[in-house]
Amino acid sequence: MNLLHISDIHFGPYHWNANDSLLLERLNQFSADIVLNTGDLTSDSLPEEFKEMQSFLAQLHCPNIVSIMGNHDKYSKRSHELFRQYIYDGDFIEPKDPQLVKKAKVYIDSNTINLDIHFSEINYLRSFEIAGEKVLVICVDSTKFQDDFGYMEEQIIAALSDEIGKSDYDRKLLLSHHSVLATDNDPLINSKRLSDFVLEHNIEAVFCGHTHELDIVQLSDLIRGTKFRQFMCGSLSSQNIARERNMFCTYENFGTAQEIITITRIYLNAEGMEFVDTIINND
Repeated sequence: MNLLHISDIHFGPYHWNANDSLLLERLNQFSADIVLNTGDLTSDSLPEEFKEMQSFLAQLHCPNIVSIMGNHDKYSKRSHELFRQYIYDGDFIEPKDPQLVKKAKVYIDSNTINLDIHFSEINYLRSFEIAGEKVLVICVDSTKFQDDFGYMEEQIIAALSDEIGKSDYDRKLLLSHHSVLATDNDPLINSKRLSDFVLEHNIEAVFCGHTHELDIVQLSDLIRGTKFRQFMCGSLSSQNIARERNMFCTYENFGTAQEIITITRIYLNAEGMEFVDTIINND
């Protein structure tokens, strides 16, 4: 299974001024089975920014593209409708018990705003058949309305657990905009609840973004005897880069003895851009 991981593209004023067509040409040189897009698709969650994201994703030569929300994508009360319109309109997971929801704005008051849909959370499951294996991608919405900090609603986690238990899968991956394991200035507040969920369901890897920095770590649970890896990718094309370069990551033969991880950093120059690969072999 070959995975392409992109994150924090930030269409809008935070998006870089480089040539996206050159970037797409380079991305399409990798034969990905699944593209994982871990949030901050936009700068200010405006309709035109979501539309630009839709156009960019449509030019990737991969039929299996999975995107999640980032904190910048939830600045608007219309964010969930725009995600459905331009990115993905599937079946989203509702809280197991809506009366016990603690996260703000999971439901937007229908008396205060005229929307077609008032349930604002974007949590969903996608399954794929890759090389004879049934692969489940669990997409969680770690974002809070108009807030850079993250929070996972426990009633959503409970509902996800119920759905996952209905079928058997060979492999399970999770996408979260906020990190489960690493800390940063705007963290996932209840990250342990999500890491427990990952360990409980034997999810082999978590993919995230948010910090615009690269981080690859592994957690081993000595109590359950399970473990998982987390892959945090830097920003693909944001101007707001502090300690890293723009980048994307590819994972060839993911999770096997033949696994090759490639971190591709992007340097802008007079000719356009230069791509510099760092390869990590699973030796």
